[in-house]
Amino acid sequence: MAGKLGRRFWFGLYGFTALILTIAVVVFAWLASQSRKEAGEGRTASAPAPPTGHVSEDRYRLIAQFVPPSYVPESPARNDAPSEFNDAMKRYQGADYSGAIVPLRAAVKKAPALPAAHYFLGICLLATGQRDAGISELRAAIELGDARYSNGARFYLAKGLLRAGDIRGARNELQQVVSTDNDYRQLGQVMLSQIAPAR
Repeated sequence: MAGKLGRRFWFGLYGFTALILTIAVVVFAWLASQSRKEAGEGRTASAPAPPTGHVSEDRYRLIAQFVPPSYVPESPARNDAPSEFNDAMKRYQGADYSGAIVPLRAAVKKAPALPAAHYFLGICLLATGQRDAGISELRAAIELGDARYSNGARFYLAKGLLRAGDIRGARNELQQVVSTDNDYRQLGQVMLSQIAPAR
């Protein structure tokens, strides 16, 4: 008799434990599904793009933002730039990108083969919202073929093209940047990874 009571007790205990575990698993599964839904609604702009390959226009605008690169003056012995360029770059170093545009335009007019003038003019134009003019100047810098500026010009040109909605063009420029060893290669790889394949 005592043996039967003991067995009933243990069967009852095991049954009760199994019931509690089943309830716990069901509750956990429900909570997990709710948390996945909430995570989908609350994804931030800095989160990775969804696996579908689609990137929103807002995200493209974020990727296209940039801080203008610093300027390191040439040594006096190598500096053959016109005075307008040197005046412009003093403004540029003070983050007066708008104020640097007029003297940079004058420098480009005086020395059209000076890649630095086209490069920094393009940067200033992009930084002040003059996208199409900035794109044009950066392309001019690239065409001059000076390796000191061509990769940087391609990188910022990609930013300008992205602002213009030319995703394919931006990818093409970035692919050029990452194809060789240069100061912009890593930045180009990061930006390229953020842009969905063009369709």
